[in-house]
Amino acid sequence: MTDIMAGGDEKYPFCSLATPLWGVSVLYGGLARLRRRLYYRGRLKSRRLPCPVISVGNLTLGGTGKTPLVVDLAERIRKLGYRPVILSRGYKGLAEKIGAVVSDERRLLCDARQAGDEPYLMAVLLPTVPVVVGRDRYRTGMEAVRRFQPDMIILDDGFQHLQLERDLDVLLLDARRPFGNGHILPRGTLREPVASLLGADAVVLTRHRQACGSVRGDMIRRLRPRPVFCSDHQPLVRNVLAAGQPVGPLVLGRHPDAGIDFKEKRVFAFAGLGSNAAFFHAAAVTGTRLQGTLGFNDHHPFTGKDLHRIVKIAERVGATSLMTTDKDFVRMPPDIRLPFELIVMGVRMDFQDQAFAWREFIDRVVRQLAER
Repeated sequence: MTDIMAGGDEKYPFCSLATPLWGVSVLYGGLARLRRRLYYRGRLKSRRLPCPVISVGNLTLGGTGKTPLVVDLAERIRKLGYRPVILSRGYKGLAEKIGAVVSDERRLLCDARQAGDEPYLMAVLLPTVPVVVGRDRYRTGMEAVRRFQPDMIILDDGFQHLQLERDLDVLLLDARRPFGNGHILPRGTLREPVASLLGADAVVLTRHRQACGSVRGDMIRRLRPRPVFCSDHQPLVRNVLAAGQPVGPLVLGRHPDAGIDFKEKRVFAFAGLGSNAAFFHAAAVTGTRLQGTLGFNDHHPFTGKDLHRIVKIAERVGATSLMTTDKDFVRMPPDIRLPFELIVMGVRMDFQDQAFAWREFIDRVVRQLAER
């Protein structure tokens, strides 16, 4: 598959920093390949939870759309009349090591600092679906089963978590750069060798509108016979806070009719995501007059000092509104008041002409798993 790896053919002098990184990548990739093989052959044991598990994951670092897909799956399972629970690691949350229940179908029990930004956001957007976090997914999964008696568990970011058996592995690939630069960590962004995708039961190509059609078609042919679905990230407004309105308490809608005329906005956008450029592109295509952007590292914990800097830059470039993502919003200090209107954007998965095929596939699998 190397011929369809976007960006996998960069040339560097042998004495460059890329050389030792390449050596470490080869070692890391070999260990990842060996690890997966040992699990497949039963030399390393996976443990099974007493209910079906659907895993959503990816091959690369950065944002491919796992969170909106998990939300989409949970909503679909609920509509079918079943009880899902979301199981997440809670990356960079204070409860990651010890585990915690983020929400219990009735109320939030953790904040974003404790739960991690993505599990907290999912708990806010899915008030009737329990969300549980913890690095030891088997232990926290057993606690979720004991406490909530789910019909099935959605394992967030679970493709590499082979310690837990799963009944369906959904793998996400960003159609623009499905394998990053074609190199494994730390030389590139691949978490493990590309051949690992053969372990997926279904593949979702995200941001496919922005990808080259010929690359996408070639990928689909190579990924068969496993089901392949093309999706796009559809931006939507979660909330609009007036200037001076405190960030908390958190209220995020799913599809609010904000009635925003973006053409009348002069916006300064900021984000701390795995792919800030993708968000800034989405902000631009809303039709707003984008005055400037500022990117931070993924999962960046925003402070008052950060926001003061953002405000100063926004004033300097003549912006009248700020724009950020729902994931960044939940990491902002809840008592902060900004002198600008703040537009909070989210995304939902849009399967377009494959929407029926995707629903039919998920409905069939969910019903089969629930009847076991």
